[in-house]
Amino acid sequence: MREDLVFALYLFNAQAATSELIALARRNADPGIRKEAIFWLGQKASAAAVKALGDVIDSPEDLEIKKQAVFALSQLPEDIGTPKLLDIARRNPHPRLRKEAIFWLGQSDDPRALDLFTEILTR
Repeated sequence: MREDLVFALYLFNAQAATSELIALARRNADPGIRKEAIFWLGQKASAAAVKALGDVIDSPEDLEIKKQAVFALSQLPEDIGTPKLLDIARRNPHPRLRKEAIFWLGQSDDPRALDLFTEILTR
């Protein structure tokens, strides 16, 4: 039922609902609820949602939660998500997160992803 409530917050277009999703993604004791909130934040594409996803990735959070945030970034419109994924692929200190970002970039048709792959392969 709690996961249904997280989904309901996503459907509600008020800023307060997005703020509540962000709070759930950052602080809920249940990792499953945090992952659900992160997933739905990735569908919002608001500036606050994008910042919250970046904060999760930069936090000392569990790796699985961070991977969910990388996936959520991949669900954003390319003009919003791709630059964030490129930054993770190039600069994130955690190799698993870089790998996740590279995987999701490979699923896109964005030419910037091909530029990154060329850059990596010619190093």
